[in-house]
Amino acid sequence: MSGLTTALEFIPGAIIAIIVISNPVSTLAMFYTLTQNMTDEAKLRTAKKSSRFSLAILVFFAITGLLLFELFNFSIGAFRIAGGILLIATALDMLYPKEGGDSTSDPTRDISLIPMAIPFISGPGTIVTTVVLVSNAQNLANGDLGTALIAYGGIFLGIGILITISYQVMIHSERLFSLMREEGRKAVTKLMGLIVLSIAIQFIINGIGDILPMYLNIIEGII
Repeated sequence: MSGLTTALEFIPGAIIAIIVISNPVSTLAMFYTLTQNMTDEAKLRTAKKSSRFSLAILVFFAITGLLLFELFNFSIGAFRIAGGILLIATALDMLYPKEGGDSTSDPTRDISLIPMAIPFISGPGTIVTTVVLVSNAQNLANGDLGTALIAYGGIFLGIGILITISYQVMIHSERLFSLMREEGRKAVTKLMGLIVLSIAIQFIINGIGDILPMYLNIIEGII
């Protein structure tokens, strides 16, 4: 009974952690900004694809842990830096759109995988959180299969709730921003560009912080 109680207590924290780290509010604003020129059908299609990609990514890492990183011999820090570089390109498009139109809301551009699924809905932070939660669930179970299944179930439930919330905010983004005038929408695009650029830089800083100790140890070993 003690293991069952511990597992049940683990579930709410796991769900909250996954949702908070992903931050569906930023997903809402980003999706609205990048899909302003899309038809309703294209927006719905993009929201569905983004949700499917994000679900597949998080479930994959929940099942395999850091297998992909070990397979290709790169670190979480490198993944954070790569995500930051991708976001910088998107942010600059939002802040300085190309002449002849706003490239960030190009209706022909497929944004479902990048940047919506990665790095927004299922970005480095959410992936790391999922992997850590799985590790915590394993330690919590301590070999008890029933406790492990309940704890794992809580993680997958958290992923499912996150994807549901993200999908809902994406398909209702137009309604939530419908009261804005054209000037307000342009202001939101610029503001989101600045926020996305800040997020990108923070990703890179966190990534450097992740890999720096490893390289310092290598340098110390050489010296």
